[in-house]
Parts: sequence; C-alpha cells; structure tokens
Amino acid sequence: MMEKRIIVGGGRTGRVLAMRLPGSTIIEADPEAAKKSSKIPDVRVVRGDGTDEKLLLKLGLEEADALIALTNDDEVNYKSASIAKRYGVPKIIVKVEDPEDDERFRELGVESVMFPSKMVANHIGDLLTTNYQKRVQRPFDKILVPLVDKVVAEKAFKEALLIASVSKIKPLVEVVSSADAEVEQMEKMAREEGVPFNFLLDEGGLVDLFTTHLHRADCIVIDDEEITLVDRLLHRNVVLQLLRSVSCPVLVARGGRYYRHILVLLDSSKVSEQILIIAIRMAHLFGSDLSLLLLEDIPPEFRERIKEHEEVENVDIIKLKVDGNAMIEAVKEVKSEKYDLIVTPWRGTGIIRSSMIRKIVNDASCSVLTVCLKKP
Repeated sequence: MMEKRIIVGGGRTGRVLAMRLPGSTIIEADPEAAKKSSKIPDVRVVRGDGTDEKLLLKLGLEEADALIALTNDDEVNYKSASIAKRYGVPKIIVKVEDPEDDERFRELGVESVMFPSKMVANHIGDLLTTNYQKRVQRPFDKILVPLVDKVVAEKAFKEALLIASVSKIKPLVEVVSSADAEVEQMEKMAREEGVPFNFLLDEGGLVDLFTTHLHRADCIVIDDEEITLVDRLLHRNVVLQLLRSVSCPVLVARGGRYYRHILVLLDSSKVSEQILIIAIRMAHLFGSDLSLLLLEDIPPEFRERIKEHEEVENVDIIKLKVDGNAMIEAVKEVKSEKYDLIVTPWRGTGIIRSSMIRKIVNDASCSVLTVCLKKP
C-alpha cells in the first residue's frame, strides 16, 4: 500500500521531493508555484493554505503517514506541524529558515527539523575551500545494520538511512539478517533517500551473524531494544561483548530523529580527538549545534585543535565544563533531553570508564554514537 504524504509548500524543494515521492499531495497557496507542481506525474496539487485545519483534514491528514512542511515561512511551517502533531501524524518533517526558531519546534515535539541556511552555508564553505576534494564528505563509507527482529530493528535501519541521506556522497547501507526481512520495503525506503542499499541473508544463527559481519563496516547501527532482545535470547551479554571488540563507531539507535543538537563527551584520552572529528563531521552535515562536555582538563594543544576544527568545518561549538563528579554530571547531561545525539568513547580510556559508558548508553534519552580508538 502506497504511503500517504502531504507536502506543504510547492516551491522548488517541494517539487523536487514530490518527484521522488509519487502519490504525494502538495498544498500550495501561490498559483504560479501550484501550476508548476501540477506538471509532476502522480502527484495531487491543491491550491490552498497549509495552515487550514479543515483543508488538511479534507486531504486525509488523520490517515497521513507523513507531513512535510517546506514553505519559506517558518510560521506557516510551525502551524502546519502543530496541526499534524495534534492529529498524531507519525512523521513530521519541517524546514526552518531561522535557526533561532529551533527551540520553538523542539518544544512542539517535531523530531525532524532541517536548517537549509546552515547546510547551504556549510556546503558553500566546502566549495570555497582549496582542499575541498580531500575533505570528508561523508562520515562513514559503509553502514551495517545487523537485523535480528524486523519490528524492533526498524529504528536502526531508519537512523542508518538518515545518516546516509544527509551525506554529500552517499555511503552504502547494508542490512544483514539471519531471518527473512522486508527487503522490498527497505529497498524502497533507501531508493527514496537516494542511498545505496544491500541485503545479506546469513542463516548461520545469531552468534555467526554478529561475529562474521561486524568487522565489515566502518559504522554499525543497532537498535537499543535489539541489544536487549539478543542478550535475552542468548542468555548473556554477547552483543555488548562483541561490539567491544570492533574498531569502528557503533550507533545505538533510539528513534532516528534529526540531529539538531549533538553532545560530545570528552576527556584527555587519545580517543577524544577521533570522537571530536566524527562529531564535527556529523554536525557539519546536519547543520547541528555541537556541545562539548569536558569531563577533565584537556591539554592546551588539544584545545587549539578544537578551535581549528571549529573554523575549518564551520561548526559552532559550545564548551561545557563539569563541576563536581564527572560521572554524575555526564549522566545528568545525557538524560536532560536537550540533545538528539550523544557521542562518547566505547571502551573506557581516560576518566570516561566502561561503567560510565554503559550507564550513558542505557540512560540516554536519545541515540548514542560510541567511538573506539582505531587499531593501528
């Protein structure tokens, strides 16, 4: 069954999106823009106001799978999103012109908010940089999603697609499963995002699934519920033990919302700069705010490199310092619901010990990207 999507705004962005999402409905107030939108095959175009609740209901808002607000007016987008939120639309995606409006949309509970001004500025900065061709245009080349339960793992797959979709050069998203999965649906979702996709069926069992494939990617995305499920099935913490052995980042997924604000936990250990580089690349691609929680004093040369990364990647960095017990303060911060992604070491290195990392992964209110020190 085709998903039902309502696009508020038939400007250039709305039209390009509608071309990729046949069966969508566009609401556009401007007659000229509506006329252009009407030329798109398999797309319904309605002249009207995207903040008109009666019109939205008439167009099937209550049954809609998604509402995407793409006008150039933040107020229109906010009102459209508010109505969609009230009627329980599962996915609401909003374009926000003014980054200062972020808090208002966050309070509304919209999980996917995009800031084109930040993203365009970053992209132009890339083009004007002399070493542009050498710059990393995607944080990962291959993202692996081990799938044990197709219902539980849905968040992990969607979050992998989210990361891949914002990358300038799309990485491969590979799903590996020991059981049948809804491959056609996953292929469709990846195709809609323009992301390369591959599916591998491994019938060797759960342990083989993890031991064979975890070392074949440079990022692993696994659902937090799936970790619990596998451990319960195998009666031991096999997944966490195996993940500790890999040398690539592991993302524990909790919903796949857009990364508007990223928190990075840093200490004075060797892995901290690797963590910072990955976090900055993510913030650069998503146009995110980036906060660094400094859990202990860091060397002056590391502070200088932070400043250099900030300037080169055009990312605003907020530095937070811990007063008191580092573990208590870190856990309190990750539970604060101010962030959409936490980036932390995986193995205990400096002051950030394994027990703290486990608590952060378990207690965080959002997804957690854990980074290992790469082996030489």
